[in-house]
This record gives sequence, C-alpha cells and structure tokens, in this order.
Amino acid sequence: MRMTAANRWGAVAGGAILVAGLMVAGAGAASASTSTCRQAGDSGFTAKVVAHAGQTISRRTIDASGCDVGIYVDAPHVTISRVTVTNANDAGILAFDTHDVTITRSTVTGNGFSAPPAGPHSGPPANGDLPQAFAISIFGVSRSVVTRNQVYDNGRGGIGVMDDGPFGPGRVVGGPGFPQAAVPVHNVVVSYNYLKANYNGCAIVVSAFNSDNTVRNVAITGNVVTGTGFGPTGPDVGGIVAQSNGTGSMVENIVISGNIVTRSGEGGVIVHAQAAGSHTKNVRITRNVLAANNQLFGPPPTEVDNTAGVIVSVIGAPGGQTNINTIVSRNVIVEQFYGVWTHGDNPPTVSRNLIWVPKGGHRYFQAP
Repeated sequence: MRMTAANRWGAVAGGAILVAGLMVAGAGAASASTSTCRQAGDSGFTAKVVAHAGQTISRRTIDASGCDVGIYVDAPHVTISRVTVTNANDAGILAFDTHDVTITRSTVTGNGFSAPPAGPHSGPPANGDLPQAFAISIFGVSRSVVTRNQVYDNGRGGIGVMDDGPFGPGRVVGGPGFPQAAVPVHNVVVSYNYLKANYNGCAIVVSAFNSDNTVRNVAITGNVVTGTGFGPTGPDVGGIVAQSNGTGSMVENIVISGNIVTRSGEGGVIVHAQAAGSHTKNVRITRNVLAANNQLFGPPPTEVDNTAGVIVSVIGAPGGQTNINTIVSRNVIVEQFYGVWTHGDNPPTVSRNLIWVPKGGHRYFQAP
C-alpha cells in the first residue's frame, strides 16, 4: 500500500516514530498470568527471569511464553551471555533505569508476536500499553554494552537505546512510577550484532523521548542489518536511526561506523530531529556499507519511491529542531537512487564516500 508522507512519518509510525520503532501496542501484563512469570520490578509487566545486582545469566534457553518480557534487568552490573530468549509477548530482554549491563553472544528470537496490534496513532498511549518494545530494549541504561548477539524474527524492532522519564518506554502507561524525573543515557556500545526480520520497528535505534533530556556518547559499530521486506505481521523496517523525539531533547555524540546495512525497509542510516526545539548533534556516519535500502518508503516529503542510503532530516512538527554537525564520510553507498538525502538547515558534511547511483539518481540531494 502506498503511504503518504504524513502517515509514514506520523500515523503509520505512531506519531512519527516508525523511524524509531514506536509501536503503541497493548502489551498487557494481564495476559501473563501464568505462575512461571514474575513481576518485572515496578514496570507493571511480568518477566520469566528478573535479574539481581551483579548476576551473570548464562548458557540458558529462556522460554518466556505467557510473560511480557523474557529477562528483566533493573539492577546494576548484570551480564547476560550465551542465552537464548524466545516467546515473550513484548521485549525479549528489557533493561531499565540501571547501569553497567552487558548483553553478549545471545540469541533473541520469536518475541513480540503475541502483543495486541498497534493502538491509536494520535495522542498518548492508553493505560496498559507499552510505548516502546524491541527484542533487546535498554531504556534509561548507561555504561552498557550490547555486542555479538543474534537478533532475528521478532515481532517488534531489533535493539533500542532510549532514555526514560515521564515518557517511560519500559513501563505500562498509567502504572506505578509515573510521572518521574527524566533519566539521561550515556556511554552505550551496540556492536557486532546480526539483525534480520525484526518486524514493525527499526533494527537499531538511539532516541531521546523525554523533554529536555539527553542521550549521548553511543557507538553503533560493526553490526549487520539485513532487510527481508514484509512479513506476516508487518514490514521489516530495518535501518539504523539516531533521533530526537522529545521537545527540546538532544541526541549527541553518536558514532555509526563499520556497519553493513542492506535492503532495509527504510533508509540505511537516518538522522532525524523530530520534536520541536530538539537536536541531533555530532552524529558521525563513517565507513559503513549501505546497499539497496529504503525499499518500502520514498524519502519524505517527495513520495518518490526510490531507495536511499543516508537520510538526514528535520521533517516533523515545526519549532526549531536541527541536525548539528552531522558528518557522512568514507562510506560505500551502492544500489541507491539517493546516496545521501537531506532536508532542513545545517545539511551534513559529506566527503570521501564511494557512492554509486543508477541513471537519473543523485549522489547527494538536498530537498527544498
């Protein structure tokens, strides 16, 4: 189905958050009534495993059938290693409001398919909804590493790195703990993960959702993202995204380097200042291989159904949002109608890229 710019970046995206993997879906802790599920802290959800401080969870297969979350982490210094997590209603692994978490060499698959379909796409989520869910969700979590995992065949996006606050992506809306002070995020590494067929959300997202909050110092390096088109429950959106979603928020000092992103539903790499007065700052996109991305959507607002490697955009609600000092350098960008597509003030600095486009295509295109 052909999508307009408005519904692709707004209604279809749950308020312009298809780029960020937003699915306003009723996760429903009530559905996880089985006695094998435990309360997931004060999130309002249930989990098969709830980690404690300093714990290493390793070499286990965790079948989270009937639970909202497979592994829930709200304590520091937790390591999850060589674990398989499957069949959670929403997030396979959810780490929330903590620090020093390592998720490595694990397989997260088959999660998110039991969540109810997306709710209304305008206004806030209803009570009982989970505003965000990824196969691996780390929200309000700093000094942490997600590396060398296999993340595939999930009903939501792949890996989400987000802040926390009054908009609490890892809590049941209307549940305990709201409202609360904003929790910034800093020093996170997402590296050498393999992602494929994670439907209804992006492959890797770094985003700040709370007003005047900050997500900074995040490295996304060496990951492989392979798009698969439409699945039985929706599109494999794919892509790597750095995005400011909260009014006055900042996503700052983000390195997107050495990744291979092919055949994603959206652009290979997207830098997007979405909310009024928000900014992305010092995003470096370097040494990536981007091929045949933006399969499902044309770059907004043109609605030209052509592929795009890198999209740097301020499309959304007006109000002074900017992308500051975005650098696109030393990438290989092929099989794209648009190599680099940009819209808004402060266009990116583009240099030393190898870009191949078909006849009539644009290595660099600045939209009016």
